[in-house]
Amino acid sequence: MNVGDSAPGSHIREALEAQYNLRRSHPDREEVYARCAARSEAFRARTNSQCDVPYGPAPRQVLDIFSPDQDTGAAGSILIFFHGGYWRALDKSIFAFLAAPFVAAGWTVVLPNYTLAPAATIDEIVQQARSAVAWVARELRNDGQRLVVSGHSAGGHLTLMSILSDWSEFGFDEQIVDAGIAVSGLFDLEPLRHTSVNDLVGLTAESSARNSPLNLLQLESEIAPVPLLLTVGGLETDGFYEQSNRLAEAWRALGYTVAIAPADGLDHFTILEDMADPAAALYEAVFSFVDQHIASGD
Repeated sequence: MNVGDSAPGSHIREALEAQYNLRRSHPDREEVYARCAARSEAFRARTNSQCDVPYGPAPRQVLDIFSPDQDTGAAGSILIFFHGGYWRALDKSIFAFLAAPFVAAGWTVVLPNYTLAPAATIDEIVQQARSAVAWVARELRNDGQRLVVSGHSAGGHLTLMSILSDWSEFGFDEQIVDAGIAVSGLFDLEPLRHTSVNDLVGLTAESSARNSPLNLLQLESEIAPVPLLLTVGGLETDGFYEQSNRLAEAWRALGYTVAIAPADGLDHFTILEDMADPAAALYEAVFSFVDQHIASGD
């Protein structure tokens, strides 16, 4: 949905609020976060990790690094995961449990923090996310290692904004991301500009346009062909389905690879738990995707 520069009527604003105000529609989300935090604490206690490593000058420009027990050298890939929270809340520490299956498979997993709104604008948050990816590529990646960027909700947005980067600004002469995984992502920010989410985020028509991946895809004449995996919980609102469906259509129109992972019976928050559950269909879909597009080098 693109409502343009004019302010929508109250009925449209309320409809958008119903689609995107997750605090109102999911009062049980704190229970999910508590489970995630407990699993993350247990994972950190038993895993080789470096926490709060600076990647930039701001206090929240720090990241956690989880490494496999044995050195996999060039064979191991690297996964970056950006947390959600509508760019205004949450912390990387809650989501460390998501690294567990990847570390067990020999991956290095990196979870960055970023300055939250309103202390940072959306432009600044996107730039920090790109800086984190560049730092990982420069400081951690060995020759032959593949780099996958992933994220949930607002983190899914940062995933795509990282892929759609001019990496020459960071000293690279080519695309440094090998694949992307966006879970319940946000790719058109204009609808959010007309919801209570924007009370802290402070999107304008201009900042919404330049930080919407779907808008950038229309402007760019050439984009590096990065395979994408998209997923949205089966219990999520039509707004989140529309966001991912539109991105999938735009990506395919460019001739690039995009896969859709089913997540039946999951909402915007429980979908994260299934990502790290070896018995879950979403877990299988994620690892099938990375096996096909990362391990094979496609």
